[in-house]
Amino acid sequence: MSYSSLPASKLFQLTALTLSLTLAGCGGGDGTDTIAPEPDTGVTQPGTGDGGSTIDTLNIATSNLVDINSNPVTSIGLDGAYYEVLITDEKNEPVAGAKVSFAIDATGVMLSQTTSGSVLTDSEGFARIFLKPTGTEVSGAYTISATATFAGNTATVDKTFSVQSTKVSLSAFSVESVNLSSGAQTALSLIVSDAEGNILNGVSVNLNASCGQIPAQITSDANGMVEVVYKSINDDDTLCSGPVTISANVGNAVRSTNITVQAPEATSIVYTSNPLTLGIANSGSSATGEVEFTVYSNKTPLANADVVLSLEKSPLGLSFGVLGNRSNIPARTDENGNVSVNIYPGSTPGPVEIKASLSRDGRINALSKGISIASSRVTQDGLSISQEKNVLDWSMDGDSTNITIRMVDRNGNSVPDGTVVNLTAEGGKVSPASCTTTDGVCNVTFSTQNPRPGDGRVSILAVAEGEKAYIDNNANNAWDEGVDTFVHNIGDTFRDDNENGTFEAGEFTYPLTTQASGMCENNLDRFIQLKFPTYSQSKKDSFEQSFISNFVSPNKANTCNSGLDAIVRYQTTQLLSDGSNARFTLLNNLGNMLTTQVISGSATMVNVRTNSGGFYDLNPMPSGTTIAATAVDKTDSNDKSCTVEQVGGFSKVPALVNTGALGQNLGTISNYTLDGCAAGDYFRISATAPNSNVTTKTYIIQ
Repeated sequence: MSYSSLPASKLFQLTALTLSLTLAGCGGGDGTDTIAPEPDTGVTQPGTGDGGSTIDTLNIATSNLVDINSNPVTSIGLDGAYYEVLITDEKNEPVAGAKVSFAIDATGVMLSQTTSGSVLTDSEGFARIFLKPTGTEVSGAYTISATATFAGNTATVDKTFSVQSTKVSLSAFSVESVNLSSGAQTALSLIVSDAEGNILNGVSVNLNASCGQIPAQITSDANGMVEVVYKSINDDDTLCSGPVTISANVGNAVRSTNITVQAPEATSIVYTSNPLTLGIANSGSSATGEVEFTVYSNKTPLANADVVLSLEKSPLGLSFGVLGNRSNIPARTDENGNVSVNIYPGSTPGPVEIKASLSRDGRINALSKGISIASSRVTQDGLSISQEKNVLDWSMDGDSTNITIRMVDRNGNSVPDGTVVNLTAEGGKVSPASCTTTDGVCNVTFSTQNPRPGDGRVSILAVAEGEKAYIDNNANNAWDEGVDTFVHNIGDTFRDDNENGTFEAGEFTYPLTTQASGMCENNLDRFIQLKFPTYSQSKKDSFEQSFISNFVSPNKANTCNSGLDAIVRYQTTQLLSDGSNARFTLLNNLGNMLTTQVISGSATMVNVRTNSGGFYDLNPMPSGTTIAATAVDKTDSNDKSCTVEQVGGFSKVPALVNTGALGQNLGTISNYTLDGCAAGDYFRISATAPNSNVTTKTYIIQ
């Protein structure tokens, strides 16, 4: 044998021994003859497929089919059998750790006790696998092959055998209860055996029920027993009723039995709809709604149950079932146990209650919950806008304020959630351009940026689809054309940027127009007389002007029709001011500008108006600007101390100021008293804007 045929560890050991002997023969080392110890090359793992050794030939010495007691057989039945092979080398010595792979040539017989279909030979060279027919009906000739591999050697053998079908017998069903209440369950069992009465283990039994639920297949246990539970409820939760046939089969062996399920009875009714809010009739919001009840038998929805629906509480004009009906409605549940009914709102808001009762027993019932006819569209005088602050710093981009829009219907109720209001602005930015209401309220943000109107006044228009305000002459809480009267008819709207109350070419027009050409009649005098009969005429005139300004304008003349629908509008003004440039003006006690802007030595009162520079010096400083005055005593020789005290007016620009009218001076006025001041002393006033810029002016008392 050459060195190259030796394993590496053996070669290393031989080389070390030769070297040791050579050294000893030459007198090397310490004079003692030694043999080097065998080096540690690790542990050779058993069962690796080659065992760390080689063979020349691999043989399959024996190939046998044996039963569970290791007795040779030539055919197998339902109990199965082992296929066993013996693997040897060229010396007929058993080979341990050889891999043996098994395969069947046809379906119907399965290899078990291994997921790979392969096993390793044991220490005696044996490998076996279990064969079992997949069913009692399997029969015929089969061939199983075994392929052994070890250390690069392969051996293959085939074995032909037969499978004998098993004639199965099923015992009669044993039923725990043959009479079931609706929705109940019961246990059933039977025994699987062969024709001679021997119990059969591992036989798959198919099961079926004409109604209800039962496992589709069960395997017999070691005692041949098949045990199942039948439920008298279908997979879709419907209930069984009457006779039910349950059957079992294995091939041609069939058994069946009958049980009786009592008819289900309704035991409860539940309101199963979500809360529902509808707008009144002709409101433009949802015109109808549907509510649902579910009838149960115990905990299972019950189909075909008879119920009676009744209207227990409702506002004026509401009907249900069909439009105009308020009488009781007989109904029957669908396959899911549900019964539903439509609701048609009337002209009045209010709560709604509908009751569903069992026809056979009215004591079993349920009331609807959370149904209301709560609101209508926004009315002409029901839209308002409020700003968090209405004087912003135009000298910077991004100074902003929150704008809140609120809307109610003509009954003072919040408009339906999701009502949309759109906004446009003459300058700056409104974001978002529209918002949807929750409980009648929504918010947007206005912020400073270009464009900036030259007068420092930004017109902001809010619009929403709603209805005109009217006088309900026949008191039915609904608009009746030809009977009821508009308070003040409105037509198309626009954004009145120049604030003169009249549409002019170039001003923004809201695109949804009436396409009408009628006059917009004014019946405010009648409306005011109904509301405020004892008011003085001057107060009535003031109210009329306020109503037109807020709830009619901006309105295009001769665009009105006789319909209730309208684009409801509200315009407000946002002021812009220069926070880096305050202007101070001295006023007399009547609020008029002093011709000569000086403070005399005899003055005991100083009135100062603070404005923002630019925009004709008419706007106040930005909201939040603080204003303060101090005195500086420059006349030590008079033995007096010059002091100043604020006695009125503003020390801080409010968040909200009166935006007044175009061209009106809106500066904030502060009132101070002087004490002990004389000519030569200083009166100093300063304004500190929110941007931290401070503007100061000093007056030398004359």
